[in-house]
Amino acid sequence: MASITIRGVKKNYAKTQVVHGVDLDFASGEFVVILGPSGCGKSTLLRMIAGLEEISGGTIAIDGTVVNKLEPRERGCAMVFQNYALYPHMSVAQNIGYSLKVAGVPAAERTQRIQAVARVLELEHLLDRKPMALSGG
Repeated sequence: MASITIRGVKKNYAKTQVVHGVDLDFASGEFVVILGPSGCGKSTLLRMIAGLEEISGGTIAIDGTVVNKLEPRERGCAMVFQNYALYPHMSVAQNIGYSLKVAGVPAAERTQRIQAVARVLELEHLLDRKPMALSGG
């Protein structure tokens, strides 16, 4: 797990500001829920943290390192999309562990980390299922 510090983060599309100077702190291991109406910038904020969206102002730090200019793969975090951006031929466990496999994490450590994530998210019973066998609710 990693801590995340967000200071004065803004996002503009052309002349329209869609994220307005957000300041947040997430402690390592903390479970956080971001709530708000449709279109308020929740997904944009998450995409900026993950490095999938460029920020227009402010700083994002992961474990004390400012990551504004780092590529997504260099940030040590990932984003799970609501619309199942999952590999359909892989199980839930394989999808969770895929980035670890690509990063060269040994199989035994991958298994431990997959189990730990599944335990936190209470989806241990789903690890062998394929994405098509999951409910969206």
